[in-house]
Amino acid sequence: MKGLAEIKNKIIKVPHLNIFRLGTWVTMGLFASFLLVYIFVGDRMLDYFPLLILFAFGTPFISLMMSKATVKRAYNIKMIGEGGVSSEKEKLVVDTITLFSQKLGLQKLPEIGVYPSNDINAFATGASKNSAMVAVSQGLLNSMNETEIIGVLAHEMSHVVNGDMLTSSILEGFVSAFGLIATLPFLMGGNNNRGRRAASSMATYYIVRNIANIFGKIVSSAYSRRREFAADKLAAEITEPAYMKSALVRLQEISEGRIALQDSDREFASFKITNNFSMGNLANLFASHPSLERRIAAIERMENKEL
Repeated sequence: MKGLAEIKNKIIKVPHLNIFRLGTWVTMGLFASFLLVYIFVGDRMLDYFPLLILFAFGTPFISLMMSKATVKRAYNIKMIGEGGVSSEKEKLVVDTITLFSQKLGLQKLPEIGVYPSNDINAFATGASKNSAMVAVSQGLLNSMNETEIIGVLAHEMSHVVNGDMLTSSILEGFVSAFGLIATLPFLMGGNNNRGRRAASSMATYYIVRNIANIFGKIVSSAYSRRREFAADKLAAEITEPAYMKSALVRLQEISEGRIALQDSDREFASFKITNNFSMGNLANLFASHPSLERRIAAIERMENKEL
């Protein structure tokens, strides 16, 4: 593989976020929420429905808007764009993200940063694809070669261009709204009754709340796994399947302990592979990422189609 020189002349079909489809799902979700409130609570809480929806969707969107500033402080990120590189690998990161931004049609180059950690980490965040940030750990730069770094950055830029930060916030809002609506009848029952009936209503509230939280986690995790497959696929199309496969194989080697890490917690910010070390089938329902084996197999199927 020839690195960036090989990718520069590659023609890429740029994906577009389907705003109409996204808006349709939002509208359907709000209408379904309205019906649930009316069916289970009646018209007593309809006046509060806009406030409930505002709270459910507002919190994740505020977090999304503040995400870049939050992670910069939390991870002590050093910005390396605009000539601020201090090593050849940092220059590779800047050149790679710049090239991908041009080929993917981004109007604005994402902010680019490196943060001090021995973990093999990378992540993308930001309110939109034209207001994004991509950061990598020093451990990633130290542990991966050029091909693997390009594969990781292609994956992160795929998240950016696919609008995954926005769609994740919308899904989080739906999950939050579902939990609020599911528990609302029991909260109102507890307020309108006394003694044992109130205690029973509140006990039911906590049971339903936990069930709603579990259901929401399963749904959001399933969507996250699908999103990771999509990011892997686009990353392979941006570069070549071998780039993405090499990065995943390296991460698999690390997760299996064949390459030692200095940090014991093994947190992978973008890949988040901590849930892939030792999980059963039931636990995989709550995994935000597919197993590395499944991701590598998906890339290998792409390779076989190109042969």
